[in-house]
Amino acid sequence: MGLSQEEFNALSDVEKETVISATQTSFIQNGADFTIQSMSELPQLIGRINVLISQGIRPYAR
Repeated sequence: MGLSQEEFNALSDVEKETVISATQTSFIQNGADFTIQSMSELPQLIGRINVLISQGIRPYAR
């Protein structure tokens, strides 16, 4: 994203969503299997990944 917390907080809600969306798109295009918008989403994502692994599925294995 390339912004400090202060810079991000100064953005309007629309600008924040635009920056977040562009960052997410860039991460996915460059090989990220998953993205989250905040650390509060991490436990749920870890749970999702663990379920996939327990089913013998390797998330987006290359």
